[in-house]
Amino acid sequence: MVPVCLGCGESLGSSATLALGSLVACNRFEKQAPAYAHTHPLSITECAACNLVQLSKYPPVDFVRPRQPWIRYNEPSVHLDDVVRQLKTRFSAERAHVAMGVGPFDEPLLDRMAQCGFTSKQLDLSSRLPLDPARYPYLESIQELLRPDVLAELASAQGAATLVSCRYLLEHSHDPVASLQGLGHLINDDGLLLIEVPDSGKFLSSMDYSFIWEEHICYFTEATFRNCVLRAGYEIIQFTRYPGVLEDALVFVLHAAKSLPSEIVVSGIRKNSAIFVRYQAEFENLRRKYHNALQAISERGRKVAIFGAGHQSIMFVNALGLARQISYAIDDAPEKIGFFLPGTSIPIVPSELLASDLSIDLCLLGVGPNIEERIRSRCTSYLKRGGRMQTIFPGAGSSTIANGMV
Repeated sequence: MVPVCLGCGESLGSSATLALGSLVACNRFEKQAPAYAHTHPLSITECAACNLVQLSKYPPVDFVRPRQPWIRYNEPSVHLDDVVRQLKTRFSAERAHVAMGVGPFDEPLLDRMAQCGFTSKQLDLSSRLPLDPARYPYLESIQELLRPDVLAELASAQGAATLVSCRYLLEHSHDPVASLQGLGHLINDDGLLLIEVPDSGKFLSSMDYSFIWEEHICYFTEATFRNCVLRAGYEIIQFTRYPGVLEDALVFVLHAAKSLPSEIVVSGIRKNSAIFVRYQAEFENLRRKYHNALQAISERGRKVAIFGAGHQSIMFVNALGLARQISYAIDDAPEKIGFFLPGTSIPIVPSELLASDLSIDLCLLGVGPNIEERIRSRCTSYLKRGGRMQTIFPGAGSSTIANGMV
């Protein structure tokens, strides 16, 4: 069966696709180096009709369901003061208002809305999450519940709200249009829906393959998410882009359209974007550059480490096939130390090892540019003896080893 686009419903049969190989889930941390790893084919497709980038075939929910209780993710919140400042102007002070959060990333916004006089509450999904031994349901399971039938039942039992917030969940959804439609059940007749999603434009433009992730089903841009919003039956009453170094945050404030458009169509011209065509074409070339650069270090009898055992470091190592050339994954999160980087025999060790193992020549930085200086300050002894640090993110504003640095 030929898959259809999750944004516009058109066939993906003639759309450009990039295959990254059969990869392990990025949350599959093990205490022993795996003799055999459970993998799933990972590839991304850009719909030629609407240009939404998406996983070609998303893995089963159980494949990505965490096996460790400490698997949790962080999302940006520094821009939320401005979000709240804009939201306040849309609600009268003469009546009581309720703000409802849908997922785990809404609490920072709810806290700020409570300071503005809103009653805040979190949608209780706990009774609907699966109870599986040695499984710890998280975003992959929450997204399954964001469907019209489930959310209608929950709204009937738990009430609706004046403002419903759903931050950093729609990109995980196996059906983002249905998720948007379902969220409408939680909103009062005159209420608003706030959606925040990451923008994929920067990492696609910079040829950064570490951002692809089996848990992210869709890779939205402003234009492709607008298409989903219209198809779900909403009007956009406010949109703000909050710039980030590696990816921007897109914040949409929506309300239900008074009438559905008579027809929602996409361009009759089926053509993949130049950005995605280049992204697809450059993958093998970039993988070869990284391999050659790291191999040159290994041939000198020196070692390479990568700082950060998050999903971007894991995808960088596994998708680019670099596991044999990296000796350590450095991470000071105590719950990760003693595990192996998923899908590899690379041990996760604390940052003190950079100072004690004098054979480490290069430490790749798989951490956000905003904390690079903190990492460098923590590892001054390593740097003073001639150790080098280099970002894995081509969009971070500095060179990567693929630019010729060895």
